[in-house]
Amino acid sequence: MAVKGTVTSHGGFGDRLRSGKTWQRWCESLSWYPFIIINLVVFVLFTGVPYLLMMRYSVLKWDLLTPPQFVGLGNFVQILTDPKLHTAIKNTIFYMVVSVPAGAIVSLLMAVLVQHEIPGTHFFRAVYYLPQVTSITVLALVYWRLFSPRADAPVNYLLGLVGVAPKAWFVDQKLAMPTVIGLSIWQSFGYTLLIWLAGLKGIPTELYDAADVDGASGWRLLLYITIPLLRPTAAFILMISTIGALQVFASIFLLTAGGPAYSTMTIVYYIYERSFTFNEYGYACAISIVLLVFILAVTLLEGKYLRYGEGHY
Repeated sequence: MAVKGTVTSHGGFGDRLRSGKTWQRWCESLSWYPFIIINLVVFVLFTGVPYLLMMRYSVLKWDLLTPPQFVGLGNFVQILTDPKLHTAIKNTIFYMVVSVPAGAIVSLLMAVLVQHEIPGTHFFRAVYYLPQVTSITVLALVYWRLFSPRADAPVNYLLGLVGVAPKAWFVDQKLAMPTVIGLSIWQSFGYTLLIWLAGLKGIPTELYDAADVDGASGWRLLLYITIPLLRPTAAFILMISTIGALQVFASIFLLTAGGPAYSTMTIVYYIYERSFTFNEYGYACAISIVLLVFILAVTLLEGKYLRYGEGHY
């Protein structure tokens, strides 16, 4: 009797499942599974498998021409004694420390200016976002023309009008990295501006009205209402900007190729050089793993101290 009761109980649950809301929701969600499966397959093939191969090759010495040799942790030990890599790490950290806050501050100030619905606002928003959807190759070509070392180049010509001598922007070791950072800020400016605008739209207007009644205006509104309530947005921008800065490659490749004298050599460009110039694929994979761990650690620290996603209003 106990067995029969058990079978009947399970059968009743199955009937309720088929006739209840759970079964209806499951049937309605079936149409989404093909999209999930496609994205999962793409992720596994183009992200998961490469990561597994990278871990495998990191313990090998391999140039694609000769049979691979197992070296264990030899590639990681070489990282500790590679002065050129150490220079690349310093340059990358400098790039991150300068470009991330500079890009965030400039785009925030511009977002505050263009958030109001006044004639021409939509046009300027589109103009500011245009570099984001333009090929980095085109941007680099335009940027190179602007900052060409020639005396008649646009930037040097304007400096000459105020009595400043022409600058060798991409040749001077002290100016090369700041000049490259300028291109990166220009390229990502539109995206961060759009994120700031979304955050500004989420701030209740009642707070501004109350502050206006109390006599606050201008910079006081920005410092005591806008910036504090934009903390989750700022955390998101800083996190994605940091990840992008640690992986910078295209602007370096197109403008300076790591020069002059390694002054703009970054970690990702160094990985590219070790792979495709010196054919040291195992060593390049080991550096990639170290970079992955470093990016993960920095992201976790930022998420912890910036408390990303925490509601403040």
